[in-house]
Amino acid sequence: MSRPDDQPTGGSPLVADLLSGDRDRILPAVWAIVRTRDPEVLAPPARASAAIEAATTDVELGGALASNRWHLAHALGRLRRFAAGECLCGAYPDHQFYDPAKEVDRGHVTVVGTVDTGRQWVPDRICECRDCGTRFQVEQGEYHYPWWAWTEVAPAEGG
Repeated sequence: MSRPDDQPTGGSPLVADLLSGDRDRILPAVWAIVRTRDPEVLAPPARASAAIEAATTDVELGGALASNRWHLAHALGRLRRFAAGECLCGAYPDHQFYDPAKEVDRGHVTVVGTVDTGRQWVPDRICECRDCGTRFQVEQGEYHYPWWAWTEVAPAEGG
């Protein structure tokens, strides 16, 4: 039987948090994975993703309007993308909590235009990934909380 200190943390506090079995440590680690593209941060949990998945299977993660298990599954999906060498912008369409303004602040995307669709109060934004150049049309909506729907679009003419 393994003890918690036998787990494959690789010296990463993030991995230690994800393997802890403690919801109050797991959830901030999940959001750290969702927010970053830093390879030094993502590599240790990517290597430990099988152990993380096993360690979190029976942990009650809660969540009110959106299940925290869904956020964990999304973070694990990001780790798989990272391990496969895929650009992490590919995760945008899979999760409704990527606020374009925050992604701009993190240096992950640039807003290159807007589209007034008449569907929402806020015009859709056209965001371009700063790593690979993929473009997305981002619709912002609101129900019980703000959400964003990212849809990949064709590159600009001549771009």
